[in-house]
Parts: sequence; C-alpha cells; structure tokens
Amino acid sequence: MMAGVGEATIESVQELQPLREAIASCIEQLGEQDRFIIDALNSEMVSLQELGERLGVTKTHAWRLRNSAYERLQSILIKHPIIRERLNLDDKTDNSGF
Repeated sequence: MMAGVGEATIESVQELQPLREAIASCIEQLGEQDRFIIDALNSEMVSLQELGERLGVTKTHAWRLRNSAYERLQSILIKHPIIRERLNLDDKTDNSGF
C-alpha cells in the first residue's frame, strides 16, 4: 500500500516479512563477533559499557567494535536486492551515503 505525500505508511507484518528475512539473511553473513555485538545492542539493549565487559574490552574499544560491525552490516545490506528495492536504489545510485 502506497501512501500519499504527507501520509504515514502502515505496513502489515505480512508485507514486512520479506524485508525482515532479508535483514536476517544479511546479519547471518556477518562473523560471529559482529553478530554477537549487533544482537546484544539491538535485541538485549545492552550499553556499550556492558558490551565491553562481555567482550573483555574497554567501553571505547566496544564503541569501535560496534561501529565496525555496523559498517560491515551496511556493506552487506546495500548489496541485497530486497534492501536496494526498499531504499529505491538502482545500479547507478551512489551508495556511499547510505
């Protein structure tokens, strides 16, 4: 369902399922540590301090690891056809500003 200008788009769980599956597939392509970091931050909502404690590193290093994990995930996401379609990216679109 497409919304008009200025209207909110409400999508059903069924409509969002392919997008959810695409994102899950991209996350599965990450290394074990990156998956752990993304899961801890997004599913468990842990702080960077707690993430650092779990990984045995400082909060600052946990911040760096988080940024690297998200960068790797972004580079995988941007290649997935369902994600590209969702973001209205075509083959000629510059992806550097994702």
